[in-house]
Amino acid sequence: MYKVIQLRDARTQGWFVALVIAEGRKWTKVVVYEYPIRVKKILNTESKNWKHLTRYDTPKGMKYAVKMIHAMAKEYYRKEKNIPKSLKKVYNDY
Repeated sequence: MYKVIQLRDARTQGWFVALVIAEGRKWTKVVVYEYPIRVKKILNTESKNWKHLTRYDTPKGMKYAVKMIHAMAKEYYRKEKNIPKSLKKVYNDY
């Protein structure tokens, strides 16, 4: 369902780890593991800068990746009711 990738951001020239939630024709929605934690849209043409991290493909690894998003969201937004719906959907669906 989801997959964990490492991507290179062209603006900041840095590497980030992200969770891919949805892939469309033009855009891919990801949650980047950094603060502020939120859902970002990235062009599919930037997929040449992605590396798929296969160690998270196991059920245990994916559960850990989704659990980290939930923990980071709770820490950043302080209360469950303040977390955006698009971010809540990530860990409620898994």
